[in-house]
Amino acid sequence: MLDKVFHLLTLEYSLVFATTQEHFQAVKEIRNDVIVNHYPDVEESKKYIFSQDDKQSFIYLLQHNETQKYVGSVRIFFANHRTPSQKIPMEKDLHIKDIEKLTQTLPICEISRFALLHDQIEHKDFSQLQLRTYLSLALMCATRINVLLYKYTKMFAIMERSLHRILKRQSVFFEPIGDAIDFHGMRFPYVIRKEDFFIAGEKTEGTMGLLTKYYLKELCQNPQSFWQFIDNNPYLERSDIQLDRICQLFKEYGDDMSMEHLLGMDELSLKA
Repeated sequence: MLDKVFHLLTLEYSLVFATTQEHFQAVKEIRNDVIVNHYPDVEESKKYIFSQDDKQSFIYLLQHNETQKYVGSVRIFFANHRTPSQKIPMEKDLHIKDIEKLTQTLPICEISRFALLHDQIEHKDFSQLQLRTYLSLALMCATRINVLLYKYTKMFAIMERSLHRILKRQSVFFEPIGDAIDFHGMRFPYVIRKEDFFIAGEKTEGTMGLLTKYYLKELCQNPQSFWQFIDNNPYLERSDIQLDRICQLFKEYGDDMSMEHLLGMDELSLKA
């Protein structure tokens, strides 16, 4: 990853795993700015702010470090054998055609509530378009981190074509699984299988891989709030989570740890 971009996404901005009431309030404010204020006539928009689904999710924030302002967020809704809902939102709420044949093997997740404030803080080196592109990558990196921590069989998302193009440039190839739907604008449903996601992780060793390893190492150095979230969540167990294995890899390999180490030989063998 270019030095300037890596600096931007690690020192000027930070990914934050949402665990406190302050974090959840920030999530509500971001969603209010992105959806409710721009779609005031949509009755459903109030449910967008925070819902029962958020209690069955990992949520990440993006913070501007100098001002401490939260400027974006993303949610990873998960379904496993313990969750009250074993259907992801795009299945139970949007009724994507024939999706049931893809959602049977748990755990799975849906990347949703992807939101960046419309008015971002001006940057001396990047245009607003460039800044939003890089901040989008940071939020997508949060989803990559979550998949490494919790081994989903498939990841689903509904997104605009523009975000899909950004991900393709990072070798993250989501497969289209249905027609466009009008959901706060025209969006398309996609899926990526675990093995394809891992292949993408290996291909992006020098780009998104650097950012992924940076934040995983940060998590290993200060895991208390993350483990507290896991322990307090009725649908998760510590045995579900790969953090101990990842932290042990950092102890063994330090900064020389590759994405191959992170992914594990069992995942890499899926390519064969």
